[in-house]
Amino acid sequence: MRLLVFFLTLSLSSSFSVQQPSTRADFVSKTCGAILTSMLIPTASLADDETDVIKPSRSIKACDRDAKNCVSTANIKQIDLYSPPWTFEVSPDEAFARIKGVLKSDDSFVITEIDDEARYIRAYAQRLSADQDEVEFLVRADDKVVVFKSSERKEGVPDFGANRKRIDDIRNRGAVFELMGGGMTADSYEGGGAAARGNNAFGQLKAFYGLQSGQGFQSVFEEEDE
Repeated sequence: MRLLVFFLTLSLSSSFSVQQPSTRADFVSKTCGAILTSMLIPTASLADDETDVIKPSRSIKACDRDAKNCVSTANIKQIDLYSPPWTFEVSPDEAFARIKGVLKSDDSFVITEIDDEARYIRAYAQRLSADQDEVEFLVRADDKVVVFKSSERKEGVPDFGANRKRIDDIRNRGAVFELMGGGMTADSYEGGGAAARGNNAFGQLKAFYGLQSGQGFQSVFEEEDE
């Protein structure tokens, strides 16, 4: 902006130099020309604005409520569609490298997108066809967890738990991941005893999702949306 003002001032000052414009029209012509020239010269601030590209924030979406062949960490109220996030003790970069390594080394996956900065990866997964299903993983560095989704891209026959088994297989092959909640999943909430209190593995899950710690695990997952 300051560069624009400089060129404009310089052009105007030259118009009022010792050699005065012969006519009013000549003066107007010179002034307009100076303004147009200054507008066409890119300034530093404009150049900076053009290079500032804001990348979209990454997230993992939930499966549709009526989905049949899908599992996601975001479906905390649909027991049959939910799988708990993974925890890890290594660095976030190492955790992401492990996931990438598993997908790259397996011919049943075709990687379609990698965002190393956000630690996000997406890939087609083979079932009935090479791109029948799709997996997504996002390593959340601040929370030191991995959230994910595995779902069908093409409607077909029931997967008979293939998407859930695929997620478990990737976790085991990664070799550094544990299930948040100490291995307790949505299918095991009827454990009773400590499971009904907040200071336990279930409390870890509820704290991560921002749920009320006083509730039992069953009430959290069967709670109706307001």
